[in-house]
Amino acid sequence: MIERERTAIERNLNKTLSYSNSRLSWIERFGYGLGDMSYNIIFQFVNAYLLFYYTDIGGISPGIIATLFIVVRVLDAIFDPIMGVILDKTNTRWGKARPYLLWVSIPFGLFTVLCFTTPNFGANGNIAYAYITYILLGMTFSMQTIPVNSLTGRITNNIQERTILTTTRMILVYIGILLSISCATSLAMALGGENQAVGFQLTAIIYAAVSIVLNLTSFFTVRERVAPKKSKKHGVKKTLSVLFKNKPLLILASSFLAFAIGFNIKLSTMVYYFTYNVDRKDLVFMGTLLFFGAALISNLFIPYFSDRWGRKNVMIITAALSLFTYAGLQLTPYSSLTLIFILLFASGFFTTPLNTLAWGMVADCVDYAEWKTGVRADGVVISSMSFTNKLGVALAGSFAALYLGKNGYVANTEQTITSLDAIKSMNALVPGVFILLSIIIICFYPLNEKKYKKMMEELNQRPSHK
Repeated sequence: MIERERTAIERNLNKTLSYSNSRLSWIERFGYGLGDMSYNIIFQFVNAYLLFYYTDIGGISPGIIATLFIVVRVLDAIFDPIMGVILDKTNTRWGKARPYLLWVSIPFGLFTVLCFTTPNFGANGNIAYAYITYILLGMTFSMQTIPVNSLTGRITNNIQERTILTTTRMILVYIGILLSISCATSLAMALGGENQAVGFQLTAIIYAAVSIVLNLTSFFTVRERVAPKKSKKHGVKKTLSVLFKNKPLLILASSFLAFAIGFNIKLSTMVYYFTYNVDRKDLVFMGTLLFFGAALISNLFIPYFSDRWGRKNVMIITAALSLFTYAGLQLTPYSSLTLIFILLFASGFFTTPLNTLAWGMVADCVDYAEWKTGVRADGVVISSMSFTNKLGVALAGSFAALYLGKNGYVANTEQTITSLDAIKSMNALVPGVFILLSIIIICFYPLNEKKYKKMMEELNQRPSHK
């Protein structure tokens, strides 16, 4: 009997190690990346232009928009954990997370188009319409991104392969963001001419169609090969409790929240910066091209340096270097276009590794939760990061809207010195402060590569993993 049990344990351990040592095909790596690319084409388009669309095209005041962003994110706070629990209870012949790439693709695209559609419902009617469509878009955001992010741990449990998988995914994400944001104003002008409302609506339709195609391609190319271990069923309360006992996740999410606020403040106000401060709206394309082009290049080096120095160290070093670029942008005059573009490129290069590596490390936090509490709750853990990301976007958008309103911003007019200074600060000084806070928090992250390996060895020896 003892010999039989020992054989079963060795067989299970060998099976786990075979997963750890296996390499994924590039088709699957790219396929996984396309799922996240489809989400980010829409998500970052919304982040970068929805505030501008509401103020300058929809005619909604910044104060009302600030409240809108907060309300929607509060509702997301309620829905994200629910979606996480739903994901954990999903069981289909395609897996747990993968089918959502198929199910959510069309609703996700539809609500994107509706958000960039301005009906003639009157002032109050248009505000109500904005609430409804943005709330529905936020819900489909959750139904898309939580399953996609949970797939990292379901596709492979090899820590280096996860880094390669996440980096490949982020390269495709930044290609999508680069094309999405940099082409948006040009597409809107080409398709709508002087009618910006029509231009942005048609642009949203194009992006929605591309997102649907990418989602379906991802669905047909990825596989959930790391099957969840059979374990005791746990109630919702027990499942949610893993969040509060997960120190690595709490630190990672807190650091990522600070990053997301700073990053999205800059992202959502870059169009204002080139339109009003530099007085060259035509340079929005070049600015976003350089920023996200640098992010794309940066991701090519992440697997190499992460393998040599560790992911936490890479996050700290690159984010610290990015602080110099934000300080430089704060001090650079608007007429120095060459220097502005150089600093934007450097900012994109050094800022984005923190984002890339954080999304890869959340899969390790799922394993930590199982090791610490005995509960495997991929969906709940991933949903916490999804919520953190969207909370950062909401706080960034609300802060930007309130800050613009407080400093006298009036759409489609010549801005005051106070308003111009506020816009500049939100592209330089303010993001830098939040990135600094993110660095300080991530210094306390306890789960390095050596500890993770030891943790997994212990986890694989437990009876529930026979």
